This record gives sequence, structure tokens and C-alpha cells, in this order.
Amino acid sequence: MKKLLSKARQAIKDFDMIQENDKIAVGLSGGKDSLTLLHILKNYQRFSPQKFELIAITLNPGA
Repeated sequence: MKKLLSKARQAIKDFDMIQENDKIAVGLSGGKDSLTLLHILKNYQRFSPQKFELIAITLNPGA
């Protein structure tokens, strides 16, 4: 997890992906990719120099 968090932190910095007071929504499918992304962003939020809101969204396509 540390390696993924480090890579995500570097990408966020390099590409200026998160700004102060951003609201970031993560679409959760229940798969390991979306859950891992949410977990990484939640951990990043703890020590991020920018304060941002993180929201998890699930959709029911009416199945």
C-alpha cells in the first residue's frame, strides 16, 4: 500500500490534480480497483497540504 500511495502522491503533485477545497467523487463498483483508489485517496487526505472533500458514490443501474 505504501508504494501505491507514494505513486499516487507523486502523480497528484506532478499533474497538479487536487486543488484546495476540491470535492472529489469516487465511483465505487465494489471491485478492487475502485476500492483501492478510495482507500489511497482517504489515506492521502490525512497529510495532504490541500484540504479536499472525498465522496464515495455507488450507482444502481436498475438491475
